[in-house]
Amino acid sequence: MIKCNLISKISIFSDGNDIGRIGGNIPKFFLDKLDIVRGYKFYLTVQNPDDGHEYITILTPGEYDDIIDNNIYPNCSVKVFTHTFSDESNNDAFTIKHINKAVIVGYDKVESEEFDFITKTEEARLIQSENYYFDALQKGGYKFFMQIDEDYYPDALLDGDYIFGYGALYLYKNISGGNIIAGSWQYS
Repeated sequence: MIKCNLISKISIFSDGNDIGRIGGNIPKFFLDKLDIVRGYKFYLTVQNPDDGHEYITILTPGEYDDIIDNNIYPNCSVKVFTHTFSDESNNDAFTIKHINKAVIVGYDKVESEEFDFITKTEEARLIQSENYYFDALQKGGYKFFMQIDEDYYPDALLDGDYIFGYGALYLYKNISGGNIIAGSWQYS
């Protein structure tokens, strides 16, 4: 069996193959759940590559020091939520102002060596491969799911600092329960 990756890219143009967006306001799904998102900022929402009816939304702490100090499971401060499709709200209190909103398009099936902004693959392409990034995850029943890599941002996406220090976020999925979490993030 030939191994393939699924990739998605950031685009400023919608081509009808949109599967999510980066930047902008939180999805309407969160409007009646503001207590659980307080102190966080909306990063992106994207269709789950394993379930087209489910979306993955990622929120980052409002304070960069919190992101830096808590970047590895079980203390990774990045929040991941799954939910059905939800339109963008008008609530800009959770918006990362220096991200110029763009669509995410994909998923495209590619060779296993090819990666992009979001890559669903069997093995992560880690910036740093120390065991402490994934040992606790494996012991906790989690398996690598997909990665989000800032190396693939288009030039005009940001008007400020990189969210993950020009790094990558690694999502993991629980083997028995199926819940998706931020396992770690790394930067070079």
